[in-house]
Amino acid sequence: MRPPPPGISVAAGYLVLRNGGTNVERLIGLRSPQAASVALHESQLSGGIIRMRPVPSLVLAPGERLELRPAGKHLMLTGLRSPLFAGAGLPVTLTFDHAGELTVTLVVGDGPAPAVAAVVPARSPQRIITLAPHLTELVYAAGAGDRLVGTIDMSDFPAAARQVPRIGDVGRLDPERLLAARPDLVLLWGDGSPADQRALLTRLGLPVLSLEQHSLADIPATLEQLGRVFGTEAVAGAAARALTAQLDGLRRRYGGARRLKVFYQVWSTPLYTLGARHVATEMLRVCGAENAFSDQTASAFVVDEESVYARDPDVVALAGTPAETAQWLRRWQGRVPLRAVASGNVITLDPDLVNRMGPRIVQGTEELCMKLATRRAALDAAAPR
Repeated sequence: MRPPPPGISVAAGYLVLRNGGTNVERLIGLRSPQAASVALHESQLSGGIIRMRPVPSLVLAPGERLELRPAGKHLMLTGLRSPLFAGAGLPVTLTFDHAGELTVTLVVGDGPAPAVAAVVPARSPQRIITLAPHLTELVYAAGAGDRLVGTIDMSDFPAAARQVPRIGDVGRLDPERLLAARPDLVLLWGDGSPADQRALLTRLGLPVLSLEQHSLADIPATLEQLGRVFGTEAVAGAAARALTAQLDGLRRRYGGARRLKVFYQVWSTPLYTLGARHVATEMLRVCGAENAFSDQTASAFVVDEESVYARDPDVVALAGTPAETAQWLRRWQGRVPLRAVASGNVITLDPDLVNRMGPRIVQGTEELCMKLATRRAALDAAAPR
């Protein structure tokens, strides 16, 4: 397991389970003396961001092996009773319906994901596979969408992307479909790719280009890079310049506005937000606002409701689908309301626009700025004079 950020009492645990018996085993209990609760969760890519959902049950057939890992099923430990430091051990007891209790020790550490070598073909690639929705959007914006021969299930923009053959999803790629597509370049989502996905590409020996975008400026820069790789410099360069000009305009328009403190929510159970390293913090600053949790260096993490109340945000931003944000808002309204919730200073954001590190995030930033400007005007009008 990895140590949580300071002040956070939630952490994820990873291990490998193998059923060496003759019975089908069902996991019926989890506990640890060092945590208030232990539960099984699963990370899923939704709207371009990895979110966690509870897993109601886990069943292992005889001989079956299951890896609990980042970007997949994992243990979620909440209410940690003491700080965790690298090298420490944390015991967890798993109870199965036939095998009974099994106690394991999770070792605290910070191990990097296995590296994938970038091997770009000498000539412009003509058969491209993308392994993340935002990479698909970048390929189209760079002028090479007609060369896509494979992508994953979540790639749905632009409309033409829905017709590209699927080779799996973020949790599992189909090796046969990968090879059958005969790609001369696979675009990989750098630090967002699961370890087993990276290992599969290495094992198959496919030409890979690993791309990472951590800031708004990285997106036009990636477009220019793809233009050089694809031989589409004119199209990609024009798209990059347009995005840069749009961002510069937003900074000039909103950068000097009165600062608002914003709680940026991306999931409800558990309550999930974004920290200093996430591009959402930069987007808020472009719009003349501050992330309520910008003092946390982690990109994304779980928080408890009490810490949100303590920071008393001016505005709550809910980045989810309409159904999700309606549920999240009802949850906040069912408690003693936050000042922002009580005064109606809640905005909703399209996750496809603000969570995907593709060209549309600039459009999402503009919509964020406009909605915050409306809330700022409402707060200023309501302030005592």
